[in-house]
Amino acid sequence: MSLAEKLRKEEVVLSGVARQKRLGQYFTGVALGRLLAALSGAENASSVIDPMAGSGDILAACVELGAIENYLGAIEIDPVALELCTTRLPRINYVLGDAFNPNSLNQLPRLQWNLVITNPPYVRYQSMANGIENGLNLPNTTDIRDGLLKVLDIIPFVDETDRALFKNLAFGYSGLADLAVPAWILCAALVAHEGTLALVVPDAWLSRDYSALVRYMLLRWFKIKFIVEDEHASWFSDAQVKTSLLVAQRIPRKESAFTYESNETFLRVRLSSAAKGSTSIVEGIFPSQKDKERRFAQQIHTWLASGTSHKDELIDVEHVQFAQVAENLYGICNNQKWFPSMQDIDSKVVNIVISPIPNELIHWLETGTGDFSLPSLERLGVHIGQGLRTGANAFFYVDILSEAENMALIVPSNILGLGALEVPLSCLLPALRSQAELSDGYAIDAKNLKGRVLALQNFALFEDIEKNGDLAKNAYSVMPGQLAALVKAALNANFGTQEHPKHILAFTAVQPNIRVSDPKKGVAPRFWYMLPDFAPRHRPDLFMARINGARPKTFLNIGRNSLIDANFSTFWLDARTALDVYNILALLNSSWCCAALELSASIMGGGALKVEATHLRRLPMPNLDAIQYKNLSYLGNRLANSTKESEGKNIIEQIDYVVASALLGRSASRSDIKTLEDLVTDGITRRGKHNRKVEK
Repeated sequence: MSLAEKLRKEEVVLSGVARQKRLGQYFTGVALGRLLAALSGAENASSVIDPMAGSGDILAACVELGAIENYLGAIEIDPVALELCTTRLPRINYVLGDAFNPNSLNQLPRLQWNLVITNPPYVRYQSMANGIENGLNLPNTTDIRDGLLKVLDIIPFVDETDRALFKNLAFGYSGLADLAVPAWILCAALVAHEGTLALVVPDAWLSRDYSALVRYMLLRWFKIKFIVEDEHASWFSDAQVKTSLLVAQRIPRKESAFTYESNETFLRVRLSSAAKGSTSIVEGIFPSQKDKERRFAQQIHTWLASGTSHKDELIDVEHVQFAQVAENLYGICNNQKWFPSMQDIDSKVVNIVISPIPNELIHWLETGTGDFSLPSLERLGVHIGQGLRTGANAFFYVDILSEAENMALIVPSNILGLGALEVPLSCLLPALRSQAELSDGYAIDAKNLKGRVLALQNFALFEDIEKNGDLAKNAYSVMPGQLAALVKAALNANFGTQEHPKHILAFTAVQPNIRVSDPKKGVAPRFWYMLPDFAPRHRPDLFMARINGARPKTFLNIGRNSLIDANFSTFWLDARTALDVYNILALLNSSWCCAALELSASIMGGGALKVEATHLRRLPMPNLDAIQYKNLSYLGNRLANSTKESEGKNIIEQIDYVVASALLGRSASRSDIKTLEDLVTDGITRRGKHNRKVEK
């Protein structure tokens, strides 16, 4: 009995969604594989490998387009998937094993290939902590890095400098990166000189900080030819994420990843979901013709060679300057820990911008005379983080019914099986828990919030105090009866389901609350019900929802009196900045900033815009003079005090005039501002179309 048959029979591997997520198995499908194979010229490749072959969709597409099966190589760690692959393609060179293991690569006829084409597995780092037992041993994050470094030792690089730099990248990528990042490094190393790299990549590869290393690698060792984007996230219905196809040619190592001539471009192609048919991703573009993918590839090459663009309801084609992409990337790389290890060789940087600018906004800026070197929010003295994550909201969040003198009447979660309780007012702090609690305006007042956080840093259970002696007695007050009952109820409650019970001490975010006392240092113990001390990111000046169905909207936290939940990204001003909360409120709600987020943040499966701190940290902000800052402060104050949607809209139009004029270096026209507004509206519309697509 084969290993694949044994695994299926005994069902010892994960099943369903859990298995798919652990293995990163979002299989490409022949239709998408055929498009990627056509774009990469698979039929002319003298050798082709898919080092994460899965069930063989991409390799089967290469053969369908004319690639010779004997020239193909495949590595796959999952025997069930590899059995499907080899049944379809019995004459390929295949290996059951880990692509990050040199032993796997050494079983193939060569170590570098004319075409490396794959859909890398997208497995989050948390899922790679442990392998699957009982027959299928998957590498953890340490195994992957160690294996990759060993693989780079056996690859026949052009010179030892290439090898050393690739190993610096392998050493340097973030431990928080998903499996795709080391997979990209591996795939790039497997490409022979003048060979082609063809990848299926998620939208996040353009926005995540940890993928900056990969983009640096591409700009230094490759010439990107095409990026074909799935505009409405229609290619992978099971993953529900926007994806792209990347095709790039291996070139000799550039002296610098950041130096390009202004006329050097690659092609960015956006395909509408309407272009997709039942058998082809580009069926709508060539509805009655054969060899649709090959025709599409020929047309793409023509547009690239001629320098022309194209736009209709199915396809949007534009040329993107390498110089601008490289300059934008430098602003990100310069803050990365791995970057100094490359700088001894790669130090020639010119015309550096401080914060990256989406290509559509570059076109808009080119109509003016303003400066393209735009600062980030952090450069302006604004810190960015995430709100309060309690780890057990059902316990730490309560509703307040009333308060009198030093006591308050609260209602805890139904999970605890308790009714209304009277607790000390001092252990309750106002909290914004969700977007449902927001008003139509642009500010929140703690007085209007029903939500409270249990801030028990000064209280302890009687038995905990007695058990820990004088250090605990001196540090904490004994919890009053009803508050103690609340804590004990939480300790015994089931926060999971009947089938999968979960107790509060099992929450990974709750366990760090516990601290053992240290009598020598006079450090008192802490207990599971005590949240860490609140930081500025928990009580920020301003905040924005991380998940946005409509236009991203920033709110003022009046007096910083409310704790803000981790559902929101948070902003707080450095004490040394000359700015105030009102001009930052105005800036973040401007059409310029909202357009930048629509063009750089991540679109979720349901069509919502996911705005993370990493997107906000690189927002390009205008260079403003003192008068413009003063005007924005006045307008931001008005915005914070507005309560009607129409009133806020009128104020934002005035904000847009100030911001657009500063960016363009001239007095902005109504047409200038409308272009920014249209970019925001178009982004929301695209997301809306995707939402309808998913709902079908």
